[in-house]
Amino acid sequence: MQSDLDKNKALCLAPWASVHTWPDGKTFPCCLWDSSDPIGNVNDSTLKELWNSPKMKNARLKMLAGEKVKSCNRCYSLEDMGEGSYRQGINKRHSKALSELPKTNQDGSLDEMKLYLWDVRLSNFCNFKCRSCGVELSSSWHSDTLKLGASLEQYPKALINVSDRSSFLDMLEPHYQHVDEIYFAGGEPLLMPEHYTILNKLIELGRTDVMIRYSTNFSKLTFNKLHIFDLWKHFSNIQIYVSIDGVGKIGEYVRKGFNDKEFETNIKSLIDSNFEPRELGYTITYGVLNYLHLFDLVLEFLKREYILPKYNPKHFRPLIFSPIENPPHYDCKFLPDRYKQAFKDRLENFHIELEYLKCTESFIADIISKFTNIYNRSISESFNYSIMEKCVQITKQLDAIRGEKIQDTIPYYSNIEDLLKN
Repeated sequence: MQSDLDKNKALCLAPWASVHTWPDGKTFPCCLWDSSDPIGNVNDSTLKELWNSPKMKNARLKMLAGEKVKSCNRCYSLEDMGEGSYRQGINKRHSKALSELPKTNQDGSLDEMKLYLWDVRLSNFCNFKCRSCGVELSSSWHSDTLKLGASLEQYPKALINVSDRSSFLDMLEPHYQHVDEIYFAGGEPLLMPEHYTILNKLIELGRTDVMIRYSTNFSKLTFNKLHIFDLWKHFSNIQIYVSIDGVGKIGEYVRKGFNDKEFETNIKSLIDSNFEPRELGYTITYGVLNYLHLFDLVLEFLKREYILPKYNPKHFRPLIFSPIENPPHYDCKFLPDRYKQAFKDRLENFHIELEYLKCTESFIADIISKFTNIYNRSISESFNYSIMEKCVQITKQLDAIRGEKIQDTIPYYSNIEDLLKN
């Protein structure tokens, strides 16, 4: 069976093992599935009904036949660039779900549902309003969304959550016996009461062996006077991936609500604490606003010791770079050529800057490889005037709403109109 995973480059175990829900109820097999193509909505159907929805059945049949599924293109594209993908990660971590493949009926349905991987985002509750995000995944975006022209009828309230959340949590009850991994993201998971309900239930059931993964902005570490470290210490496999897209003023501009000093304090409190997660890493979402900032971000991470200049297995803190694809006006593929050339120019000599900080050869090779992939992706499309025009328009509008000025914060955009000139 394992050989099936190795040979079949279209096969992902997610449709046999996983569920991913959004705060508005939209449901997908995983978080990298095309967000414009949900398999249904958990507010309208039960999880069991969605488990055998037409799109899920079709995905299973295609994958078993070795046919790539269009909604899985993000993983396939990463693999084509030589990057690791979520598909590969799911197949590796949840190989026991291979036993479910032979149980697939001729129409692609499954008689039994076993959820090994949960990625349930029950709320959009978040204290940040990142430029590349929106009201669907951040409650803090609500007022800005209305000021940008959306109607109150379309977005009547800031907080969006799965209807009758207690019933939804009840749907998960039978799967505590199966779950191997829970991925908490947001919104901001460390602010959500439901996150703590699930953790306490796992502790009560003695399921502290479950892998708990986080994508968190790491801005708030206490909930009802309980420090998150005190809860995490019960679990043997906590993996924390801190989401940050920039440091200093650029970080605070790109991710409204981010406070650079508070972030530094929180990271150092984790590194210096008695609690040691199984993994600690950083996910950097990159696009138009921080494309050229990535070099300085890595250097600053090294200087602050968020990451170390050598790879020690015990203190390995990887950097994961994830491109913005939606909204497209923040996708760096459509930037004018001179910005891409500036990235290339610095990349050619960036190893010297890393050597100066006494980084090991393996560390330098890893960073240069990742930045090369970022550059290659950015030149995979040409400058697009209409898309950049949208970027300029949105940037100006948000600057006016938030009382900010991009030219005062991001040095390579001293004139935002330059984005319209190739």
